[in-house]
Amino acid sequence: MANQYSSLKIFHHKEALDAIHDGKKIAPFYIRIKPTNICNHHCSYCTYGAGDIQNQTLNRDLVKRTDTIPWDKMQEIIRDIGDIGVKAVTFSGGGEPLTYPKIVDAVQMLKDRNIDISLISNGQLLKGRIAELFYDAKWVRISFDSPHEAEYMKLRNVSTEAFHTVCDNIKIFAKNKAKNCVLGINFVISKANYNRVYEAAVLLKSFGVNNIKFAAVLDNQIDYHINIKDTVMAQIHRAQQELSSEEFSIINNYENDWMDKNFKVQQFPHCYTCKLVTVIAADSKVYYCHTRAYDSKAILGDLSNISFKKMWFSDETTKKLQNLNPKQDCKNFCVYEERNQLIQSYFDVDYDHINFI
Repeated sequence: MANQYSSLKIFHHKEALDAIHDGKKIAPFYIRIKPTNICNHHCSYCTYGAGDIQNQTLNRDLVKRTDTIPWDKMQEIIRDIGDIGVKAVTFSGGGEPLTYPKIVDAVQMLKDRNIDISLISNGQLLKGRIAELFYDAKWVRISFDSPHEAEYMKLRNVSTEAFHTVCDNIKIFAKNKAKNCVLGINFVISKANYNRVYEAAVLLKSFGVNNIKFAAVLDNQIDYHINIKDTVMAQIHRAQQELSSEEFSIINNYENDWMDKNFKVQQFPHCYTCKLVTVIAADSKVYYCHTRAYDSKAILGDLSNISFKKMWFSDETTKKLQNLNPKQDCKNFCVYEERNQLIQSYFDVDYDHINFI
C-alpha cells in the first residue's frame, strides 16, 4: 500500500535537495497556512491554548485567539505562492480553518493555480460548498478523539449536536470524495481517551475513512504517558492486525511519540526541511515550522508590510535559515526529525564511492 506519510517523499524532490546543498535560494514547495486562530471547538489538550491554557506548549508565546489573516493579504499570499512555484498548501490551525470567512474563495484561488490542497479540520463545518471543493483534495484529515458522545463533548467542550454533525460529515465526505482523495482521522491519545483506541478504529473504519493516525498528546507534564502507553500500544497493534486492509490502514505514530520529546533539544545540527516547508500563521507571520508557530524566537518574517515573495527571497530570511541550529534553538518536539536526519545522510555520502552500492 502506498504510504502517504513516508519521510522518503523528500527524495522525489532531488532538484530541491541539490539546490539546498549548493546554497541556492529556492521557493518552498509546501506551505501550511493557518488562516485564523478562531475555533468553534475548545479542546482540552490544544497546544495553542484554545481549551485548557495550561496545555499550551511552552514555546507558543504569541498566540492571540482572534488573529486572522486579512483577506487582502491572503489574496496577495496566494498570488505570490502561485508565482514562485509552490506545489502544495495545507489549511490548518491555529484555530479551525473552515471558520475563515473567505475560505471558499481562498481554496478556489489555489485550485485555479493548480496548487495541490489539503485540510486539517475538526470536521464540523465540512459540508456544503466547502466540502465539495475538498472532494478532490489530495488529503483531508479530521481530528476526532473519542467514539463516545459524552467523552467527545468533554474533550472538546462542544455540544451533543457537534458530535453527531462531525460523524455525519465524515460519512458523507467519505461517500462523495474522489477516490484519490485520502480521508484520514487524527486521534490524539491522552489519559481521557486512552482506552478507546481500538473502539475508535472500529467505528471510524465503518464511516469509510482511509486511515487513522494515532498520536500522543503533547503535554507539559513530564512522563505523562508512562502509565498508559502499554495499554495504548496493545490496542493499536490489535487494530492493525484485525482491521487493516487495502482500503483502510492504522498509522502508529504513538509508539515513537509518547516519550517526552517536548522537553528536549534536537540532536541534528541542521534543519533542511524548513527551507522546503514553511508556515504562514494567522498573525501574518512566517515561522520555521508548524511546531514552532507562534514562537517569538522562530519568526522568519512578518508579512504585515511585505509580500511573502519578497520576504522569502530576502537576504535576512536566507541568513535566518542558514543560522538556525536545532541543537540549541529547537527545544520542542520536532515532526521533521527523521526527515532532517535522512537528508543529512544523503548529503554526507562520499560521491567518489556512489557506484559501490
